[in-house]
Amino acid sequence: MKLLNGAALRTLQFGSIVLATSALVACGGGGDSPGATVSGTAAVGQPLANAGIVLTCKNGAGSATANASGAYSATFHFDGPCAITASSGSTVLHSFAAGAGTYNVTPLTELLLSYLAGQLGTTVSGLLSGISSNATYQGVLSNSTVVANAQAAVAQLIKTQYGVTLSSSSFLTVSFAPGQPPDIDLDSLQTAGAITASGQPAPSLTTAVVGAGAAAPISGGGNGGGATGGTGGSGGAT
Repeated sequence: MKLLNGAALRTLQFGSIVLATSALVACGGGGDSPGATVSGTAAVGQPLANAGIVLTCKNGAGSATANASGAYSATFHFDGPCAITASSGSTVLHSFAAGAGTYNVTPLTELLLSYLAGQLGTTVSGLLSGISSNATYQGVLSNSTVVANAQAAVAQLIKTQYGVTLSSSSFLTVSFAPGQPPDIDLDSLQTAGAITASGQPAPSLTTAVVGAGAAAPISGGGNGGGATGGTGGSGGAT
């Protein structure tokens, strides 16, 4: 067997590195969250048992199946933010993840997206489909202050319209299990008529949330997460 000289061996090693790097990028890797995990709970008041979970990110995509308690976990190569879709029978709900961590999928996260879409002058489907290419949308969904303000605005609107005080305004990321807050909040919202039998937010509530978001428009945005907008649904563009 003929041995490779030093130059040939270095060339072969370099070629192997290039091929490995290309394969990683093709799988959605090579970003700031390689092999990261997104997990959470999909529920409507009852767990979305065995729901299919699909995550479509700025770069990369993943999937999972929720267990009997609605809990899911997906580990894959991606750069956030990510759109999350949970499907169980006729029920389809949406959410999003800024990066690795806990991100739930509930009627409340659907309302959160509706509020943010209103702030951005788009629709929920437009917002989620723009994750892969729209720098403003990416910046908004990655901006913890904007998202926290939007959650607080949704919680306040629910309290005003239905008299239900949520146990936590951080309903996007708080860990919970069936029978625990905020799962109990979802039960209360179903009883109050804020969530329909199909697990969707009531149309009148969605309309009100979109309107509240539109009244507090967002300006700025971008990959740096520098978007600014209304606080608690009362602010305006800056």
